[in-house]
Amino acid sequence: MAGLPADWIGSAYLFFQSRLIDLAELFKNQKQLVYRVFSSSISESSDGCRGSIDILKIHSSETNLILYLKFCGRETCRRFLQDYKEGRVRQRIQNKLQNGLLNASVQMTMQLKVDSVTLDEILDKEEACLEHIGSMKPSYQKDDELVELDRLFTNMTLGPSASPSTISNTENSTLTSLSHTLHSTGSLPSETSTFQFQDQEYVDQPLTREHQLRFAKLVGNKWKKVGRTLSKTCRALKDPAIDNLAYDYGKDGLYEQAYQLLQQFIMGEGKKATIKRLVDALVDNELTSVAEALLTENPNGLD
Repeated sequence: MAGLPADWIGSAYLFFQSRLIDLAELFKNQKQLVYRVFSSSISESSDGCRGSIDILKIHSSETNLILYLKFCGRETCRRFLQDYKEGRVRQRIQNKLQNGLLNASVQMTMQLKVDSVTLDEILDKEEACLEHIGSMKPSYQKDDELVELDRLFTNMTLGPSASPSTISNTENSTLTSLSHTLHSTGSLPSETSTFQFQDQEYVDQPLTREHQLRFAKLVGNKWKKVGRTLSKTCRALKDPAIDNLAYDYGKDGLYEQAYQLLQQFIMGEGKKATIKRLVDALVDNELTSVAEALLTENPNGLD
């Protein structure tokens, strides 16, 4: 197996949107299937160099599903750009999702971005695209949840005498098996984590857009203090990230600064950006009333 080229590393965000299906809801309910489709479809551009294109994070917003991609090797990234430009990446994903969803119609639009630059607008300038991607070094580690899914799928598809053809066949059967399992159960089994707040037990859960909106409305000028507390366990908020947010969104006011703080927290931590971590940070900064408001809006209390 070819080794990973270590001389060139970059990253980019890949945005997905569909008018026919709710991709964010689909990923939430059928995570194994959707991740496998994305991972296998994108890795087909790597020319057999395992791990040279990696999905570090998957984030969902109200209208988009967003993949944070890491590229190892300039030529691998070039092949991906060519496949993306010719529509091959989208076609692979649509076909595999359609098969996995038992022939449900799947049509989607995609955008490839580096910071504020939309690469779709300059795909004809391949070298410029490569320069943009290479300029954004990966700032996040891969989510533990995705690492575990990789391990699961490796165990399912690789045997002691696996060949490329058997891997491909096994992968297809794995997707089919997953789709039947998910359709029959409706969702994936998951462990429920809880926490105590003011003598009541609450279900811990990843932060939602509703949490962001309410936090931004209520926290006021204390958002930076909350951010610095969160930064103790969040790499994406380490200095100078919070000062940068204050500067970049200073003209937009406290609401937008607070909203963007949680946005960066969620992007950096993925599913680990939970309501409990935010509540703990609020309590540490004597903002118990804000924590109460967040839990009242989305209580999930346990009797």
